[in-house]
Amino acid sequence: MRLASRWMAAAAALSAVLALGACATAPTDPALVAAQKEGALPPLVPLRRFVANVDYVDGHALSPDAKKLLWVQVVGTDIGLGVRPTADAADTAGRGVKTFATGTLARPFVSGPTYSWLADSRHVAYIKDFSGDENTQLFVVDSEQPDARPWAVTPWPGVRSTYVARGAAGSTRFFFTTNRRDRASMDLFEGDAATRTVREVARSEGDGRVLAWMIGTDDQLAGRTRQLGSADGSDVAIELKNPDGSWRLLRTVKAFDFFWPHRIDLGSGKVWAMTNIGRDKAALVEIDLAGGSERVLAEDGEVDLDSAHYPPRQGAPYAYGIEPGLPRFVYLDAALGADVAQAVQTARGRGWLDSEPVLTRPSSVAEDSRRMVLRAVTGDEGVEMLLDRDTQQLSRLTPPRKPDPGLFSPVEPFSFKASDGLTVHGYVVRPRGVKGPAPLVIDIHGGPWGRDRWQAAGFTNTQMLANRGYAVLHVNYRGSTGYGRAFMLAGAHEYNRRMQSDIAEAAQWAIDQGIADPKRMAVFGASFGGFSVLAQLIQKRHDYRCGIDVVGVANWPRVIENWPPFWRNRHYFAMTFGDVEKPAERAEMLANSPISQIDRITAPLLVIHGSNDVRVLRQDSDDVVAELRRLGRPVQYMTFADEGHSVRKWRNRLALWREVEDTLAGCLGGRSNGFDFYQLMPR
Repeated sequence: MRLASRWMAAAAALSAVLALGACATAPTDPALVAAQKEGALPPLVPLRRFVANVDYVDGHALSPDAKKLLWVQVVGTDIGLGVRPTADAADTAGRGVKTFATGTLARPFVSGPTYSWLADSRHVAYIKDFSGDENTQLFVVDSEQPDARPWAVTPWPGVRSTYVARGAAGSTRFFFTTNRRDRASMDLFEGDAATRTVREVARSEGDGRVLAWMIGTDDQLAGRTRQLGSADGSDVAIELKNPDGSWRLLRTVKAFDFFWPHRIDLGSGKVWAMTNIGRDKAALVEIDLAGGSERVLAEDGEVDLDSAHYPPRQGAPYAYGIEPGLPRFVYLDAALGADVAQAVQTARGRGWLDSEPVLTRPSSVAEDSRRMVLRAVTGDEGVEMLLDRDTQQLSRLTPPRKPDPGLFSPVEPFSFKASDGLTVHGYVVRPRGVKGPAPLVIDIHGGPWGRDRWQAAGFTNTQMLANRGYAVLHVNYRGSTGYGRAFMLAGAHEYNRRMQSDIAEAAQWAIDQGIADPKRMAVFGASFGGFSVLAQLIQKRHDYRCGIDVVGVANWPRVIENWPPFWRNRHYFAMTFGDVEKPAERAEMLANSPISQIDRITAPLLVIHGSNDVRVLRQDSDDVVAELRRLGRPVQYMTFADEGHSVRKWRNRLALWREVEDTLAGCLGGRSNGFDFYQLMPR
């Protein structure tokens, strides 16, 4: 979240003085110098606007009874939550708003939704990760008592807890999991916000480890995903609970197959799920429990389906999401699709949307399915609105955050043929006002089992880089998810070869298209992306001027031998990187690790790591920096004592991106806005 403190009196008084010292750095790249002389470059946007937006209000969630709204906003000097009656939704003065100073929340969906209404439409559950070690803790707050102390449901250091689902309609109960008993397993519990009590529902023990628990439409435990062997990669059983408490098999899933139930409705005898069993691309299916037949509701020949969306408590999916290039939202419920389309036209008529949205979807729906929060995303802004389908009343919820015209650049999908004939996709952003090739930043996603996605041209990290004068390239190299099973498996044992070729060939595509200056390119990435930064600098597939490695892997055997106990995907690591238990493969993994070839890095390198990272230990970055310093190579090191595998706290993010901004200005010749007085904000 790009949040920070509200203007404090002291900061406001200092701003004029500090502005004198916050001198922007002029560009030195020839193309940018020429553009600046012509007055073609857009104004420099202060870095705080990208990581510390004091006007941030977003992520609205409608209470089950549709009488209240919940969202994320700034509270005091940090992230918090806001609540107000929906009857006041159109009140731009903000009357009736209650705020809750939660502090920085956990990464979205790492441990379930970051925040959620309980079924009583009064209590709110939220997840925190205090130090970045992913031992997330669950809290519940009473929305009618903003000054009351939140209930710490799982106040156990070193224990990971996740939010699962609401309880029965109107109740104060909810389900969550925790690994307090066994750090490698998640047991299921039910909490009650009214009595502040917790009871155990089910335990992961006995024959096979439970990987996930599923709550059915009757608000009771309905299913589980159970690993049938002790080793990751063993078959997984998808099981449904019988009325007598026993379990019956629904599906058996092989190691690299995918079957994920979204909704279990034992009353109607239906299960809806996303799966790639028997196909290359993930499809949305409906299972008839009486006969076991499977019916495909939606699929695509080019990419996996991204998501499916359901009415709040019962019923079949009403829409699905897909992203072949630009994202699409496809309505299976024609009446809902028509109502949303009409709401979009109303919003355009009122000037809330200056163009047809790329997609519009319900982001939160009340239990009656008649009132919902719509999120419409145009080329440069996301707008949330409250729709009453019965009255067609439409209220805008998010304040305008649309950038000034000509300030930011559109995110454009692209694809090219790799040297072995495989089609690789990605996204590119070109800097405004620059004629001809520009300095290029290749921003490499992590995973590798993830993917880059299209973004609106708003206040994002990508647009910050483009505003400084850089073209930005995102590459969904082989091994990325979203493009089918075969594309992901094409990355097997290719992490230091073909995956790196895809990244380098994407950069060459940008050069050939006249987008990138081949003499001014940098690589940037986190996690596996950080490994790729090191690999690109070692392999020297281009004359990279510098690299920025964030929580990057430098020693593959160490990563795999120290992974978190709650991870259950070791077979994916073995498939992609090798089996660390086999001496020959372990030796190959070490040989392919950057630490074994670190002497080949000669370009300047910025290394960033959180001290509490449990996915890639900080020791990887310590070793890289120590060896480069021993060799006398240019390297900078930034660590955060209170962060883990991602930098979440806004002050740390501001420090990180200020360092990135100055590093790139030095090696690529782009602009820097200089010291930002928000850097002086007290903690």
